[in-house]
This record gives sequence, C-alpha cells and structure tokens, in this order.
Amino acid sequence: MVKLTDVVATERKNLEALDCPAFENPTILPPAVLKDSRVALISSAGLMQRADDNIPGGTAEYRTIDRTVRDRDLLTNHISINFDRSGFAEDANCMLPRERLKEIAESGVIKKAADDHYSFMGATAPEGMEPHVNTLVAELKRQNINTVCLLPV
Repeated sequence: MVKLTDVVATERKNLEALDCPAFENPTILPPAVLKDSRVALISSAGLMQRADDNIPGGTAEYRTIDRTVRDRDLLTNHISINFDRSGFAEDANCMLPRERLKEIAESGVIKKAADDHYSFMGATAPEGMEPHVNTLVAELKRQNINTVCLLPV
C-alpha cells in the first residue's frame, strides 16, 4: 500500500482534506478465537470475475468472488495513477490471498476459509457504502462467517 507521503502532492492534499464520517451504532464485537474463525476476505481493489459487469467508478457496489473462479478469471477495474497492478498480474493472491487463507485453514490455524470473498471499489465515499456493507454483513451472517480480513489496496 502506498504511503500518504509518497502520493503526488495534489492528491495528498485532496486525501488529507477528506472528512472521516461517524456512523451511528457501530458494531464492535469481541474477536473470535482463531481456531474457531470462519474467515472471509474483503478487498478494496475493485476485483471482479471476468463474467461480472464492471464496477462503476465512484460506486459503493461490491462484487462476490466465488471460490471456484480461477485467478486468471479475476480482473481489477480500479484505475488510478497511484494504483500499481503489476503484482496482481503475477499473483492474484497479492490483492486477494485466497490460496494463503485456504492453506491456513487446511493447517488448522482457523476453522474455515469462506467459500466466497468480496471486493469493493477503493476511493469510494464511506457514506454511500453503508447500505451495501449492511447487505454484505447480512450475507456473511447467513454463511456463518465470524471473521473478516479487510484488505485495503
């Protein structure tokens, strides 16, 4: 992830001027015991399956990444001069470490890696994301996922 000090001055100024919203009723739960964790990944890399519609810029939508989708069928439609996709071209696990999570589950460190993982478009206004996040939270609960790894890219 790029450091704020490394961002072009005009972009840094824009980022520093952004308000950080406060949300009512934030849910804070005690962490699950690691060996009992059922873990999903949530990325901000704008990832999608090849068959998906593009994630429109500035939207708060997310895409579901199914466990059966091969890495070569994952795309990122996040476009920015500050966004380097070269690592993703070599190994999708640098943005969505599904294989590493699966290995951790197989070794018994966690109980289960989720079947599906998720990706939002980065640089999206948090206020607009809230209804989509609420939808995703309901889906995660339905799947009995009790831990998520947030992957800011």
